[in-house]
Amino acid sequence: MGRSTGWKAALRLSGLILLLSLARGAALPWSAHALDLLAQARQQVAEGNLEEAARLARKEAVVHPEEGESWKLLGAVALQRGDWPQAERALERALRVRGRDPEAASLLAVLWRREGRFRDAADLLRLLGGEAEADQLAGFGREAPFLQRGPDEIQLDWVGSGLRPVVPVLVGGKRWANFLVDTGASCVVLDRRLAEEIRLPPAGSAQLIGAGARSASGKLGRLDSLRFGATEVRNIPVVVVDLRQPERVGESFDGILGSEFLQHFVVTLDYPRRRLSLQKAERSGTGRSAPASAGVRAAEVPLRLTPGGLLVVPMEVASRERLLVFLDTGAAETALALSRRAARRLGLTPSSRGDRYFGVGGRYLASPILLPEVRFAGFSAHHLSGVIAPFPQRIEQGEGLPLGGFLGSGFCRRFRVTIDFSRMRVRLAMPERET
Repeated sequence: MGRSTGWKAALRLSGLILLLSLARGAALPWSAHALDLLAQARQQVAEGNLEEAARLARKEAVVHPEEGESWKLLGAVALQRGDWPQAERALERALRVRGRDPEAASLLAVLWRREGRFRDAADLLRLLGGEAEADQLAGFGREAPFLQRGPDEIQLDWVGSGLRPVVPVLVGGKRWANFLVDTGASCVVLDRRLAEEIRLPPAGSAQLIGAGARSASGKLGRLDSLRFGATEVRNIPVVVVDLRQPERVGESFDGILGSEFLQHFVVTLDYPRRRLSLQKAERSGTGRSAPASAGVRAAEVPLRLTPGGLLVVPMEVASRERLLVFLDTGAAETALALSRRAARRLGLTPSSRGDRYFGVGGRYLASPILLPEVRFAGFSAHHLSGVIAPFPQRIEQGEGLPLGGFLGSGFCRRFRVTIDFSRMRVRLAMPERET
C-alpha cells in the first residue's frame, strides 16, 4: 500500500491470477504530518496489524479529512476485514477528496463486485480500462448474482480418494461434473472442455499468472446455474481455463469453487468424514460459531480476505515467529509452503535442490524442508514436512498483507475446518483422541 500513482488489481484464481491493468492517476502532495501518520499506518499493514493500521488511518482522517490517502488506507483495511459498509464510506470519501485515484477506484470495484453490485462495478471498471471484466459483469443486467434457491444448508460427500475436497455439481442444468472446493481460488473456474460441452459463450479474455509465476490466458463468461443436491445457485461469473494436465494422474475435476462463490456460505470442510457443508451466510456479522461437541477440541483465528480473494490467517513457526499465510485447500500435496523470502527470514535452508510439484496453475519446482513445530488456531504440528516454493510478486507483496506462504490440505486432513465469512473467522475442530 505504498505511495504509488499506479496499481494493478489481482483477481486470483486457483493457482492463477487474473490481472487488471488500471490507469495511472496524478499524485497529490501530502502534509508532513500526514506522511508521518500514514507511514506508521502502512508499517502496521506491512506487519499484518490491521486493527492498529485502521486506528492510525482513522486518526489522520479525522484530523485532516482533506487528505485522501488516509481514507483510502482506511477503506483498504476495512475491505480486508470484511467491514463492507465502512470500506465503501472510506473509499467513496477518498475519491471525493482526491478525484482520480485508480487504487481507491479499483478497491471500490472489488467491493461492489463482492456485494453483487455488478452494474456499478462494471461502470467503474470501464473508467479504469478493465473492459473484459466490465463486459462480463454488465452481461448480468439487473439479475442478482449468486441467487440461491432451495434448502439453506447443503451436505455433500466428497468423491475420489484424494485429500482435495471434490464434490459433484450439476452444471448449467446440463451435465454433472466434479468441482474442487478451493479456498486458494478467487472465483468459479470451468475447464475449457466442459465449457465447450455446455456451449458457454465467452464474454472476453483474461491474462493469467499461474504457479511459479507462469503466464497463461483464459476466457470470462457467465454460467446460468450450479446445482448441489436440492439447492441451486444461479447467475455466476466464471473463468474458463484448461484445468486438465497429464501429470495429475488419478485426479479428476472439471471445475473449481473459489472464494467469490464460497463467501455466500458458512463453509465446513470435514476432512476426517470427507464431507462438505455449505450453510447460507448472513452478512450481519452477528452470528456465533457453533459450540464444540463433547470430546472435541476447537479453536478459531481471525480471517482476512485480500482484494484478490486470498483467505489470510495467522500462524506461528520457529520459536513462535508469526507469519500470515493464505489457506489453500486446493493444495493436496503440501501441508505448508513458504515463500523464499519467508524462508530466509526464518533461517530455513532446503534439504535438496528441489522437486516438481503440481498445482492447478501448473507445475513448479519447490525445495522440501522440515519444520520442528507449526502452530495454527491453538493446534501444534511437530516435524512437519513443507516446501519452499516460488510465489508471484503480486501475491507475496501486492495483496496488501505480508504473505509468507500457504497452508494446504495436507495440514487440514485431521480437522473439521469451518470458514465463516460473515464473522471473518476460521475455526478448527478435532476430537481429543486425535491430538
